[in-house]
Amino acid sequence: MTAQTVEEALRPRSIESVKIAARQLDHPLVRSLQIDGEGGFTPDEIAVMVVIVSPQLRTLRDQRGLAQAQVVQAGILPNPQWSQSADVPHGNVDPTLITGRSRGFSWDLGALLTHHDDVAAARASARSVDLQIAWQEWQVAQDARLRAFRIASMQEQLPLQREIEAGLANNVAVIRQSFDHGLKVAADLTAATDLYTQTRNARLALEQALVADRLALNLALGLPADAPLQIKSPEDFPTLETDAGAESRLLAGLETRRLDLVALTLGYQSQESTLRSAVLAQFPKINLSVNKANDTSDIKTRGWAIGVDLPVFDRRQGVIAMAKATRQQLFDDYVTRVAEARAQVRQILEDLAVVRIQLDGATASLVDLQLLAKGYEQAYASRNADVIAYRDARAALALRRIEQSKLRQDLLELGVGLEIATGRALLTDTITR
Repeated sequence: MTAQTVEEALRPRSIESVKIAARQLDHPLVRSLQIDGEGGFTPDEIAVMVVIVSPQLRTLRDQRGLAQAQVVQAGILPNPQWSQSADVPHGNVDPTLITGRSRGFSWDLGALLTHHDDVAAARASARSVDLQIAWQEWQVAQDARLRAFRIASMQEQLPLQREIEAGLANNVAVIRQSFDHGLKVAADLTAATDLYTQTRNARLALEQALVADRLALNLALGLPADAPLQIKSPEDFPTLETDAGAESRLLAGLETRRLDLVALTLGYQSQESTLRSAVLAQFPKINLSVNKANDTSDIKTRGWAIGVDLPVFDRRQGVIAMAKATRQQLFDDYVTRVAEARAQVRQILEDLAVVRIQLDGATASLVDLQLLAKGYEQAYASRNADVIAYRDARAALALRRIEQSKLRQDLLELGVGLEIATGRALLTDTITR
């Protein structure tokens, strides 16, 4: 670990290598994708790129090496033991005495009892780790996709917010002039100033949120903080169903689609094998040995020995109890996640129905506000309306467009949340298998 190696690791990958990796991507949930990149990147393209280049995911994938090492270690049997000794005659005058020697070979047979279950537990655990990593990769991809949607929405809202702010700033200037000439009272000036301040703060908050999402997206892509990233505005998505039967259709096969639940199932199988291994390890340890020796009078012998542990005190009670408790914990975790997923689907469907009604109302009212703003524009041009009324009409129209954009963003976020909760493609099948 040196400054040079760290800088090399921080250097972003070339876009051409990322495009090649995206076409060749082999993932249980994320589809391979042909990245165009002309005029920017779509949210789906950004999601796949994040899976390939994210530094956070590189750290997560390192767990695979540990899991595979545990599989290798579980398959290794204990080493046999070789012993040799010598007894040299000393202080004796008998010339017939020779050096006594002993050689022995021994091996612990107890490891054979638990070997199969230890290997099965390690393999199931490794498969569980693989699926957990794949699930995390898909969630990181969905988070990046959601940020791209949000950035595109905020880019649409920001010009409208600035237009409202500019109009209110002009209103404050006009009312201040009228106040100086005695045509407006202090309450009018204070109200206009407060409204302008609130609008300016809203614009600043929107800009801060845009910068924060851009920084987070650049970090996920392994890009420098100031790297420009152009995002294509998302196309229209199919309408998500919220009818009475939508919930049952979305929950069908949930336990086999969500990889985190499948990973927990494999983790439970691994713990079952671990518990079985702990129970089998109660069998007394048996050590078998053979030996060959001669004493100092050159009498040669061959023999064998068996050593057996007497399970008087340690009968693996604590190990078995821990294995049972861990197995129960995995079971309860699985049940909890299934219940949470079902509750999330119900809540998201309810929220989708409400947001869709709000969006329909905001879209329908845009026509009237557009006509009102156009009428005030014509009246202002013919000097039949004052500038404040005209700007208020334009501000109301811009506010409604911002509301419409936010509601569309809410629909997209709820749709992505529903994809995560159900583990299936709903908005588009571009990136999700």
